[in-house]
Amino acid sequence: MDDAKLDGTVRAVASAPLTFGWLLVLFVTTRVQRSAGRRGAKRIQRRHSTNLRRLSSEPSRVLAASLFWLDGRMWWPYVPMFVGVVAPAERRLRWWRWLLVGSAAHAVGTFAGQGFLRWSLKKGEAPRRLTNARDVGVSYFVLGVAGALSGYVRPRWRAGSQATAVAALTANAALRPTFTEVGHLTSLLVGLAAVPLAPDRDRLPYPDVAPGKMGP
Repeated sequence: MDDAKLDGTVRAVASAPLTFGWLLVLFVTTRVQRSAGRRGAKRIQRRHSTNLRRLSSEPSRVLAASLFWLDGRMWWPYVPMFVGVVAPAERRLRWWRWLLVGSAAHAVGTFAGQGFLRWSLKKGEAPRRLTNARDVGVSYFVLGVAGALSGYVRPRWRAGSQATAVAALTANAALRPTFTEVGHLTSLLVGLAAVPLAPDRDRLPYPDVAPGKMGP
């Protein structure tokens, strides 16, 4: 790698420190799960899951802890998503708005999804074992910041891209009415509701602006 490319990579990482720090933590925890074997990984995931059982006893801990574990053995498929969506959102929203929007989407999406599951259990439409389901991961947070990031799409494409995303997740929730799909749709809607909080939407269009040209 030549000096210019290295310098560009360093600037890109430095301009979104929370994103890349989080990605590094996920790499470590994924390795921990793999070293624990399948049964050990399942135990780890259940311990940190935002399922009905854990939310009723330790909601704050599992809401935070679930963000640092992936429901799977592979870490690398998340890298393009973090580079292409999560990091640009942090750069444009600034770290505190990014954290606020993502955390709100994660919490609201979690409780909406688990509320739907509770309702399904009462109706007898879901198995009781799902009260202790494995429910960890980054998707609710990511969809929340992606929704807010959509406010930076150029105006002629913005409404269409937002409507398409909502339609896709609504159809997914209708075809596969699980707590996860309900949570995904809810998280995106939280992010879209936060678009008015996004600063400099005309000055920092997505995906056009390079990291080095971002404001403070």
